[in-house]
Amino acid sequence: MWARLRLSSLFGLTCGLLWLCPVAGSACPDYQKLLSQVKNMSEKDFLESFMSDQGLNLLHPQVICQERADFPKLETLKDLPPVAFLQNVSQILHQVEQELKEPTFKLMIRHIQGIDNNICCLLHTLPNAPAACPTPGNKRTPSPTPTAGSFSWKSERCKTIKSYQRFMKDVAKVLETWPPSPGEEKRNRHSLLQVLLGQRQNVRAG
Repeated sequence: MWARLRLSSLFGLTCGLLWLCPVAGSACPDYQKLLSQVKNMSEKDFLESFMSDQGLNLLHPQVICQERADFPKLETLKDLPPVAFLQNVSQILHQVEQELKEPTFKLMIRHIQGIDNNICCLLHTLPNAPAACPTPGNKRTPSPTPTAGSFSWKSERCKTIKSYQRFMKDVAKVLETWPPSPGEEKRNRHSLLQVLLGQRQNVRAG
């Protein structure tokens, strides 16, 4: 199915994976590069190709490919502290990876693993970050797997991919609000506090 993707698309995706997946034991990219990589990775569209391959574009995608309610929305994500935010992102990625663990989604799974590698690296750049990356958790009770190729199978996978892509776009929006370097926002608040305290002292002195 995915084999029918154009050669140019496969080449571009492969290059992206080579760039975005850290080699085991190698140093992670710097903070700025990690932010850029995760945001760029979030723009990859797998839904259109899947729907086309499965003939879902000929039906009513707004009905059979609705977003799932168990993927966090932007309003929830943006209120999380940075460490908790990245941990939640990693857990969702593990969840999607488990749900799409089929040969049909081999390239998409590698793509998701590349994002998760960068999320782990990004987590380690933050102050007070945990020593280890998040481990997969069982947040959902898996339902019986429909027969591959059946309408139910297509519909469920379509919903998962659509929800994942909306989720990653929200992740990118949150990352766009992050400071240029880890801990900078805290330093800026500290500098503002010093200015205010200085002004207060000057008023008292006057």
